[in-house]
Amino acid sequence: MSRKDPSSMCCESMVVKIKLPGTNISEVVLDVKEKFLDLRTPKYKLGLHLPHPVHCLEGKAQFFAEKEELEVTLPMNRLLDCINLA
Repeated sequence: MSRKDPSSMCCESMVVKIKLPGTNISEVVLDVKEKFLDLRTPKYKLGLHLPHPVHCLEGKAQFFAEKEELEVTLPMNRLLDCINLA
């Protein structure tokens, strides 16, 4: 059991869940920068300023067709300190 939860400084990654009804994964264009997520489809556009810097090249995205949802997991880029190492 770990002490990590969304409210702690110990979190390693942030997860962004995006509902995309009626969308096929082949239509999704996703671009992630250190502090910004840009998602585009023929029907939807999302520009999201991220609350923390992330390691944009190490992120993962997974599309769940049954839920029509894209889940993007982004490792956060935080300074290491005694709190984050716990």
